[in-house]
Amino acid sequence: MTGKGNKTRLVPATDELIAELARYRRAHDLPPTPQFGETRPLVLPVIGREGGEKPLSRGALHLILKEVFGMAAERLRARGPEWGAQAAVLASASAHWLRHTAGSHMTDQQVDLRYVRDNFGHSSLSTTSGYLHSEEDARHEATQERHRIGWIRKA
Repeated sequence: MTGKGNKTRLVPATDELIAELARYRRAHDLPPTPQFGETRPLVLPVIGREGGEKPLSRGALHLILKEVFGMAAERLRARGPEWGAQAAVLASASAHWLRHTAGSHMTDQQVDLRYVRDNFGHSSLSTTSGYLHSEEDARHEATQERHRIGWIRKA
């Protein structure tokens, strides 16, 4: 994968990702797996303003995701006013939001922080530690449960 700053790194592809990529390829009338010698990019090009094919850029992906999240938010709002708060959260979602959610999910599932760092292309573990929400919650719960002065009785 080529990431920010044109840095190339290897990122593990899960079985679920492989299955979704096969589905994506079939939806575009392609065989489920790339054929020998195929040079087509993993993510297909988009049609540019001038009508020609262009590789999918970070900016284009951002716009596509914002549009999808916006349409989903509108459908949620159409269900009634009680869905407004959830629709607002969805409307504010972005590619970065998905990335952060994925990182948080990995750390919640106890994936080694070094692996998460490498998967996300972070140069420092301190950057990756921003995804450690469940660890902070567990630390708070453990402190709450075990560090007591005894003034307040547990109900």
